[in-house]
Amino acid sequence: MKAQIPLYSQIQQYVLEQIQTGALRPGDQVPPERKLADLFNVSRITAKNAIIGLVAEGYLFRHRGKGTFVSDQEAPAQAAQNAYASGIGAAAVGSEARAAIVAAAGALRAEARSGKPRRVGMIMPWMEFRYQSLLVSGVEYELSRRDCHLVFKRVDEQNGEEQSTLQQLLELPVDGLIIVASRSDFIHDALLRLLLEKFPIVFVEKYFRDYKVHAVHCDTEKVGYMMGEYLIRAGKRKVGYVSYPADYTAGVKERLFGFQSAAMAEGIPLVHLSLSLSVSPAIVTGMNQLHHQPVPAEIFDFLDSHPDLEAIATVDAHIAQFVGRACRQRGRQMTIVSCDEPSFAAECVMPEAYVDQSPVEMGIAAAELILDVMEQRQSEASIRRVEPKLVTLK
Repeated sequence: MKAQIPLYSQIQQYVLEQIQTGALRPGDQVPPERKLADLFNVSRITAKNAIIGLVAEGYLFRHRGKGTFVSDQEAPAQAAQNAYASGIGAAAVGSEARAAIVAAAGALRAEARSGKPRRVGMIMPWMEFRYQSLLVSGVEYELSRRDCHLVFKRVDEQNGEEQSTLQQLLELPVDGLIIVASRSDFIHDALLRLLLEKFPIVFVEKYFRDYKVHAVHCDTEKVGYMMGEYLIRAGKRKVGYVSYPADYTAGVKERLFGFQSAAMAEGIPLVHLSLSLSVSPAIVTGMNQLHHQPVPAEIFDFLDSHPDLEAIATVDAHIAQFVGRACRQRGRQMTIVSCDEPSFAAECVMPEAYVDQSPVEMGIAAAELILDVMEQRQSEASIRRVEPKLVTLK
């Protein structure tokens, strides 16, 4: 099956063809981005991104306050003319001819960049620092190995920062996007438009029921199952579960489901709502993780209300540390298992085990996939799954 040409590439091809045929000559002004957006029925951001790309490649130049004009540069013009003379022209409208245009334009863009690395934008909400840093490290490692730059932006979704951050990255511009877990499966208009326009995007730990997308994720339901299975097989029956609200991310909800599924599989009653605690995600937001925070009062209340608890499973390593510190301060013996590798903390009951989501491996997989999409080696929607692993610390 032929890969569809991204709409921003179609705009670039259109402008190049105007130059090739002489409809636009050196010094001529190209149509405004607004007119190009209307002509191709795309967003202004997409049109602007296409024009910025041609400016970067030397085909066009900008004059502040006046507009964008055709460059008087022989090399790009001659390369475009050679492509056109080879039969890759505006009159060739078949799918194979259009694919050839893409290949030629891609070659010209690569040559015009003179070896400049491509840029991939990465958007991520506030998350537990260790998991986040390992995930970013995996992405950066693979992109650097493939001569690409990473532009990283962290957002606070509650303040509606994702859409504005998306626009900022596109205006740089970037050649592709990696978007990490955000709340719910809602797609805002700006992101939906990019998906429809086939802009290279890979989602990490984020799923959509109604859209086919490129994605990388760990089996988070299995993560929850493995935590529950570990505690039950250790003979624990009075088990608590501490998490963020179920609607925080899809992964949080799936871990709880997996945890309950393990109880059912072992013939144990489901964890009652009274044994499940949701803490505010504010504890991982902003600078909070950089300072020694006091244990949230609700965790102390949870322990005090359940003196017979034998074990607690936590949704991430940051919450595990709070639970461990609370247990030490209350003098409670507790078996703790967490999702993700915990960091050492003084005066803390450390987890006996954790489920490793392999964030470095996930980051590398995300970088490999976005490059495949950008280079049009992967056109069909692709889901790459990383399997979790149980690690015991005793």
